[in-house]
Amino acid sequence: MRQRADLNHRKYRTDRGPLAQTDSGGDFRPQRQGGKVINDYLKWLQETLAALGYDPGPIDGIAGPKTAAAVRAFQSNMDLAVDGIVGEFTNKALLLALSERLCLPLPADQELPDQPELKNFSATEFACGCGCGLDVVAPLKVFAQALRDAFGWPLVISSGGRCPTVNRAAGGVPDSYHLTGEAFDGYFPGQMNATVMAQMADFAVGCGFGVISYPKQLFCHFQLAPRNDLRY
Repeated sequence: MRQRADLNHRKYRTDRGPLAQTDSGGDFRPQRQGGKVINDYLKWLQETLAALGYDPGPIDGIAGPKTAAAVRAFQSNMDLAVDGIVGEFTNKALLLALSERLCLPLPADQELPDQPELKNFSATEFACGCGCGLDVVAPLKVFAQALRDAFGWPLVISSGGRCPTVNRAAGGVPDSYHLTGEAFDGYFPGQMNATVMAQMADFAVGCGFGVISYPKQLFCHFQLAPRNDLRY
């Protein structure tokens, strides 16, 4: 599997940080609900483990023995240090595994329709805002749905296809991929920070798409052409 090939050089490296945290400086402070301490990242972790075929117990954002056992089982399968701790390496392996699960390629004899059915996006949500009809290509739409599914938050498409007039008004570069419908910009309202943006970039690269992260403006640009950059 590709995950193993990507991570083999890290075999038996030990992740750093307690369960339900990454080492990227993200804010995963727990909250209280019904007298119990819950953690948004832990809930995402449990959902991800379940999607990958592991049993983390209830999807409740609360650390427990089943969640730790599922983490250890995943680490064993990924040739990581088996310690039940989710740090930088285990977090990245989870994102890679999830991206492969959600972005499986179509068989060679099948093609995506021009307007794929998306459960969380309308047919015109990616189209140029002037109404000219320029739209984003189908693979990027499918990727946007996979990105939303992976993180579990509403994804706002702030810019999709752009005709030359709209592109100039938006300050886009003359050779922008938006002009050909091969790019879109998006963000998770109220969720964007350095850690989330790094995870979004990892997910995009794992699915074979390019990404430019804009940490000051708190959005990511996704495109068909490979890329992984930061713009301040």
